[in-house]
Amino acid sequence: MKSYPSYKDSGVEWIGEIPSGWDKVKTNLITENLDSKRVPLNAEQRGEMEGSIPYWGSNGIIDYVNDYIFDEELLLVGEDGAPFFDKCNNVSFFVDGKVWVNNHIHILKLKSNVLPKYLCHSFNCVDYGEYITGSTRDKLTQSDLDRIPHLIPPFFEQQQIVSFLDHKTQQIDDLIEKTEKKIELLKEQRTSLINHCVTKGLNPDVEMKDSGVEWIGEIPSEWEIRRLSTYGTFSKGRGISRDEIKLTGIPCIRYGEIYTKYNRIIFNPLSFIDEESSRKSEKIKKGNILFTGSGETIDEIGKTVVYYGEDDVYVGGDIIILELQKNLNPLFISYILNSSYVNFQKSIMGRGEIVVHIYSKNLREIQTALPPLPEQQQIVSYLDEQTKKIDSTVEKETQRIELLKEYRQSLISEVVTGKIDVREWTNDTQKLS
Repeated sequence: MKSYPSYKDSGVEWIGEIPSGWDKVKTNLITENLDSKRVPLNAEQRGEMEGSIPYWGSNGIIDYVNDYIFDEELLLVGEDGAPFFDKCNNVSFFVDGKVWVNNHIHILKLKSNVLPKYLCHSFNCVDYGEYITGSTRDKLTQSDLDRIPHLIPPFFEQQQIVSFLDHKTQQIDDLIEKTEKKIELLKEQRTSLINHCVTKGLNPDVEMKDSGVEWIGEIPSEWEIRRLSTYGTFSKGRGISRDEIKLTGIPCIRYGEIYTKYNRIIFNPLSFIDEESSRKSEKIKKGNILFTGSGETIDEIGKTVVYYGEDDVYVGGDIIILELQKNLNPLFISYILNSSYVNFQKSIMGRGEIVVHIYSKNLREIQTALPPLPEQQQIVSYLDEQTKKIDSTVEKETQRIELLKEYRQSLISEVVTGKIDVREWTNDTQKLS
């Protein structure tokens, strides 16, 4: 796409040159601030006002209520906690209609010479580095908001820019949504594949029998139903606080890391402790199964990983350890313990409301379908191969989404700062692919 015929210096480093016919104007000269009309509602109050009207916070809609403060075209700009330094997420939102707004997002009413949607795009292209304060939580004060510069083209160009960006960003958003659905289907396929293989095996012609367990169903005739208590010995991790973590030393695994840093298998632990800390911790070895003893939701409790590295490591508190018998394949057991039918059993065993707990005595009662050892090894080889293919596709599609988001933001920025001239653009039927 072509550039404008002539440019001038904007006087703002992160903007650079702008089209000669555009003006640079600060926020307070083109908007009226309505922050004084904001009314925050806590969760209990919102629960008593349940409805269909959006209740807005710094990152978007956070609830729905049955009353409103505003019913007009407005621009909302995050005040604190908004993604000011994440170019792929919005800081500003255009609203038209009934809304309730809390005290964590600014409210701006536009003057007649500026389109709200245009200024919304402008706010989402700002380099917020010199406007944000706050030591623990990023904050855009009203005075800093007022001094943010915007590039204002003639009104007709604003309309053209909004039409162009509405059309192009919708194309990109549609493609992102399509890709997200594809990823979701791939993940469902992966889950279904694992569930099938760890309960039915690989041979579609094998003779089946009733397992006697409702959520397992039929299993191959040579398989057996066994409780986890028969798989080995349970114990618990101990110690290892955050303050004890070192940059180098003896490798260790901590409870929180199982949720945030590891998937199904741990080969190389990411944290370390010194010898003194190791003496009060629990040592594990290759092939041990680890469960988290608590989580914030029912779905999170008992997350299961297998340690499959070569070195002895230590584990901290709130981790339940299962040392398997020698006639079991740890990698197969890890597939079982991450299957839907086992996760279902974990969920009904969870106890607690604010923090949900699961204990060794609960895990011991989990029922599983177990094939002979040679078949365990065959299933692991097959699942490793198939899930690797799915995971690779998911990774590529995820990267595709990130690239689309980056392109979307780059396109908006190029148009709103006048690097691209869209005055002659007409709505076409071309689609992204």
